[in-house]
Amino acid sequence: MRIIAFSNQKGGVAKTTSSYAMAVGLANRGYKVLVVDADPQENLSMSAGIDLNEIDPDPEDIEKLTEEQQDYFYENVPAKLFEVMAKRKNINDAIIPISENLDLIVGGIDLASADMSFAGLGRERLIKEAFDDLEKEYDFCVFDCSPALGVVLMNILTVADEVIIPLEPGAYSLQGLSRLYKFIDQIHDYTNDKLRVDGILVTKVRNTANAKIWIGDIEEKAQLLNTKVFKSKIRLNVSVEEAQTMKMDLFEYAGGSSAARDYDDFIDEFLEEVE
Repeated sequence: MRIIAFSNQKGGVAKTTSSYAMAVGLANRGYKVLVVDADPQENLSMSAGIDLNEIDPDPEDIEKLTEEQQDYFYENVPAKLFEVMAKRKNINDAIIPISENLDLIVGGIDLASADMSFAGLGRERLIKEAFDDLEKEYDFCVFDCSPALGVVLMNILTVADEVIIPLEPGAYSLQGLSRLYKFIDQIHDYTNDKLRVDGILVTKVRNTANAKIWIGDIEEKAQLLNTKVFKSKIRLNVSVEEAQTMKMDLFEYAGGSSAARDYDDFIDEFLEEVE
């Protein structure tokens, strides 16, 4: 299983869109894929059609249930990544089938408090240890990471093979990029020496003169950081938001859209390098 983390500490750069598009695109090509929504906002899970009111309700709502209803909830509702990290549930109980080749794990809103919840020795290896128990075999695992450079990202990078950094061309697009690289380098040096940055994926591209200038800046920064920018660029397209509103994947909702075609090109480019 090849494990890919989509990460950027800057929000609004299409991490969720890109990670879900890649997971679905790989599944459409016949690969067995596990996608993990490791962002407490759980937007990827919502895009996949998961009813979070049933899967991950507010704790106060659970407390209002009868004891019998609470027992039923805890026994039958899929586990969340947070519960797996806390060793309260097994990772195999967290897997939700989405389509023939695609499974999903919901992170859980409690991931927002992970830095306070997981403070003991070995806290960076909780996900890695859980993955050792996976019973189903996958070709790829795709993580949608939150912007926070905390214990959850530390866990993901400890188990991951590579990082893809989505980046929107803009005046502040490079803000924090060096800090993210430093964090990745620290994980590489201390917990995962196979980890590498696969490249920067430019997203939300507009056909403007400024966009071309900013993309040039990104390419210059990538050279300084000794990484590459993927040739495939993802154009800004309204179909992305429409698909999310309809809780459909982009390829199912608007397979002929510019964004869907761009993500297909990106996946093909990625797979060429894999082979």
